[in-house]
Amino acid sequence: MNRINKVTRVNFAGGLIGLIAGSSKGKIQKAIMDENAEGWNFVEYIPDQPNLIIYVLRLLLLMLTLGLWTLSTGYLFVFEKPR
Repeated sequence: MNRINKVTRVNFAGGLIGLIAGSSKGKIQKAIMDENAEGWNFVEYIPDQPNLIIYVLRLLLLMLTLGLWTLSTGYLFVFEKPR
């Protein structure tokens, strides 16, 4: 049976806002439920691998927002469905 794949990125908030108000479980659950509603089946997750430029950008965002917000490492979710 032929299958088609789809990759979705899920990112989280970092900094103090992410620490206090962030819900990684809620974001993951919503992403999977949204894709399931469209007929996609979850296959696997891959932890995001940021590079040096992303780390520098995160540090700059933290400094500009006084530690309140920055990008956080997320996941890549792989979905598939029959063609």
